[in-house]
Amino acid sequence: MSPDVGEAEAIARALERLELSDTTPARASLVSRLDPPGGAYYLVVIGEPSAALGIAAVDASSGEVTQWATLPGADPHLLLDRETAIERTGASSALRAELVWRSSPASRSPLYPLWEIDTGDKVVYVDHAGHVWSSLEAGARGG
Repeated sequence: MSPDVGEAEAIARALERLELSDTTPARASLVSRLDPPGGAYYLVVIGEPSAALGIAAVDASSGEVTQWATLPGADPHLLLDRETAIERTGASSALRAELVWRSSPASRSPLYPLWEIDTGDKVVYVDHAGHVWSSLEAGARGG
């Protein structure tokens, strides 16, 4: 799926929603929605990497800021990088690793997407705390 809204526009809309200056540092990551399949949004983290001021979910089709939160600017937003998420699975590499989200025991908020990692042997999910989930179904446990 190719987003209609670009990364720069998603960042601009998040900064506007949180009433922050357009010179405030920010970065965006594209997240695939698993509910409904085919949808996507940008997770926009605002502020320095070590001191997040805010976070927003911006729909990749409409540009609508669907969820947002201000943060104190004292800590990073908890989101593992791709390499760390792969390491948490115990695999040395992955065929595919992408950010995904649907409401599940692993994450109730789009502001905390999961890494979906295909190791070649299995597909697992890694949450923001580094817990590995074998499934996103109700009753699944991370560890």
